[in-house]
Amino acid sequence: MRVRDALGPLFSDVDFTTGEFEEMYAGLGRPGISPALLAMVTVLQFLHNLSDRDAAVAVADRISWKYALGLELEYTGFDASVLCEFRARLAAGNRADALLSLMLERLKAAGLVRAGGRQRTDSTHVLACVRTLNRVECLGEALRAALEEIARTDPGLVVPLLGPGWDERYGRKVETGRLLRRRGASALKLAEQIGADGQSLIAAIDTDPDAVRMNGLPQVRILRELWDQHFEATTTGRLRYRDTEELPPSAQRVRSPHDPDARYSTKGAPGAARMEWTGSKGHLTESCDEGLPHVVTDVHTTPATEPDVSATTPVQDKLIARDLKPGEHLLDSGYPSGPGIGASLERGISLVAPVTVQTGRGARGGTFTPKDFHVDWHSGVTHCPAGATSISMRPKKDGLIRVAFSRADCRPCPIRAQCTTGAPHLGRVLEIHPEPIHTARTRMQAEQDTPRWREAYRARADIEGTISQAVRGPGLRRSRYRGLAKTHLQNVLIGMAVNIRRLGAHFDTTTRPSRRPTRIHTLCTQHGIATTA
Repeated sequence: MRVRDALGPLFSDVDFTTGEFEEMYAGLGRPGISPALLAMVTVLQFLHNLSDRDAAVAVADRISWKYALGLELEYTGFDASVLCEFRARLAAGNRADALLSLMLERLKAAGLVRAGGRQRTDSTHVLACVRTLNRVECLGEALRAALEEIARTDPGLVVPLLGPGWDERYGRKVETGRLLRRRGASALKLAEQIGADGQSLIAAIDTDPDAVRMNGLPQVRILRELWDQHFEATTTGRLRYRDTEELPPSAQRVRSPHDPDARYSTKGAPGAARMEWTGSKGHLTESCDEGLPHVVTDVHTTPATEPDVSATTPVQDKLIARDLKPGEHLLDSGYPSGPGIGASLERGISLVAPVTVQTGRGARGGTFTPKDFHVDWHSGVTHCPAGATSISMRPKKDGLIRVAFSRADCRPCPIRAQCTTGAPHLGRVLEIHPEPIHTARTRMQAEQDTPRWREAYRARADIEGTISQAVRGPGLRRSRYRGLAKTHLQNVLIGMAVNIRRLGAHFDTTTRPSRRPTRIHTLCTQHGIATTA
């Protein structure tokens, strides 16, 4: 309500007629419900973490919602299914990011967010909307889902395959705890049986010309992909169940047939603090300029297996496209990299992030790092801490520069033990980035040990509070939907909901005590014996 009083409507129907928002009206039925209204209702829905039905009831019942949405008191609302259909249209293409950009345009016009300031980014894990499956359950569920999908369109293809045990295995949810309950049951035998059943289904599709169209069904495509990942055809025509070491990397492996975009990942060192999850990652970026509300300026969603370093440049690209290029970008140590630092230099963005000091191959902790070597870019030589000069500086295919020192200089060097642990007959080899990136990394490594840098970097920690606010209220860490596109839409809507919460607090002129006083403090104040502190 306070946001509407201060800024007016954030969205209008005109916004949903051009650009990314063309065809936002429903294709069937009465296209009378305003997309601007549905967009704001969806944001309020995530602000209060409501279901579609509860959100539709709130539109009809809550006076505060009607005021914020600009509705008449007599407005009776709409059916809850309208929100689901609207989200499906909003998840298509690049509409989710465009909706956030539309909100930020309104905030820029009001002077609440600006380019050239300070922004910070951090990520958190997002659990997929599927249950955790082991390998056997994943294969069984994939076959069951494919059978269900085919049975809806062509039951005659499935009927000849049905035999004893099929109803027990695929008649309901596949659970190894239920299927391995019998005496003598083995997980390996069950996996091989599921593999043989799936192979018979794939063969039935391949041999029947009329059933080839089944290959276009999503669950059939997932079935084929999983069978290629987990089984190997032998010379006898049977399938061999692959060992765990033979499986593809986690970034390529399907963890659930019901959400093929979900990936398994871990974070942290092995032990009690290690975190494991199946899903994706959500990266939140917010402004942090003094005197202005801290609003979410970008939401970026990646598979769980992608490292944070892959998000640095895409996030900056989207901020630049919104005319919100930051002057300083605060990140943790997982985001900066050589290419990312180079891209930030080209964009005129100053990265404020810890840079990991790497000693390189053939070295160990405590030995000389690349910053201990003096590189003379003009003459094309590098000087080591002992004063020796490199014999070559050659670019590599991966973009790095290989610096090699002579064995004659390295073998008798009195400080060799502080430089490398390589074989005695080998000289030190160093790999560094090209000049602009190497200079920037060296400068960042030197600055991060100064009190001034630590004071500036302290502002990054507040992004943890933003993530906590998005988790405790709208539920950022648990996806409601399946698929990376819909998960990204949810993350964007949560970021917009956080903005509404922040703007409401910014426009709140009510003065409140910083903390609730205790009863003893109240009594001391009433009797004039309270301390001034």
